[in-house]
Amino acid sequence: MNVRLHIPGRICLFGDKIDIAHKPVIAAAIDIFLHVSATATDGPEVAVYSHDLRTTECFTIGDEPETCGYLKYVQAATWLLRDRLPGGFCMEVQSEIPIGAGLSTSAALTVGAIMALDELFALRMSRDEIAETAYIAEHDICGISCGRMDQYAIAYGGVTFIATGEPASAEVLDIAELPVVVGDSAEPRHAADVLNRTRERLENGDPIVLDAFERLHQYTLSGREALEAGDAARVGELMTLSQIEEKRIGASTEKIERLCAAWVAAGAFGAKQMGAGGGGCMVAYCPGRQDEVAAAIKAEVRVPYVCDVFRW
Repeated sequence: MNVRLHIPGRICLFGDKIDIAHKPVIAAAIDIFLHVSATATDGPEVAVYSHDLRTTECFTIGDEPETCGYLKYVQAATWLLRDRLPGGFCMEVQSEIPIGAGLSTSAALTVGAIMALDELFALRMSRDEIAETAYIAEHDICGISCGRMDQYAIAYGGVTFIATGEPASAEVLDIAELPVVVGDSAEPRHAADVLNRTRERLENGDPIVLDAFERLHQYTLSGREALEAGDAARVGELMTLSQIEEKRIGASTEKIERLCAAWVAAGAFGAKQMGAGGGGCMVAYCPGRQDEVAAAIKAEVRVPYVCDVFRW
């Protein structure tokens, strides 16, 4: 039996990073994909091949997981499911999602591996179980300083309001369309450094971070209301306000600020960076103006993506 799945990327509309403080976020799965295929094997051996990195990782079911390398997430997920797997497997992954740019390739890989094993071995896992297992694989096993937004957004699909505390939960919102443009700033991105620094400042009671997180929390709640009401201007305004807070806590860059401003000047209702920040991808909300907005910064970014929401 061969399983082939197309796992969506993730964008954050509201609440970047505040999931590390267990605050709610609004995210969406988008139609840019990481492709996963898997075949069961007779023995306990596992082989995972990345077409993008042209590398293979091999291990045995039950081996202590490695904690380095892009494919470590598959081994971490396998470790957590080891008692439920009847045998090994061969897996191949290939990503349209730019790796390390803030669109959650690591979560897509982790969720995709779990979904593939769930289908391959008839594990009958719920969406919550898939998402939480992926979170534990990334956070606990691999030591990534992440929250739960990415895993739940990808596992559920659609536009999701995610309560990121314990227990976490995701609610798929009734949003028919999500007309956005995603652009990669092509700047080197140091997500772990930004997240670790932000978490440390949060835990030390840094007044700027505490205030910014509370503002981002309020923008998330207001953003839900605006999205559900179809108020594009308000959605855009709140995204731009969110970007101001990213700059306040030192998670933005001069280039991202300039590109977001160029998008708004080209007709976007609002624009902001995504993920940990410090480089990587931005998103613009631009109903009816996606092509014009994409063209506005095409010369300065890697290929801009005109996206829509993905649903399972």
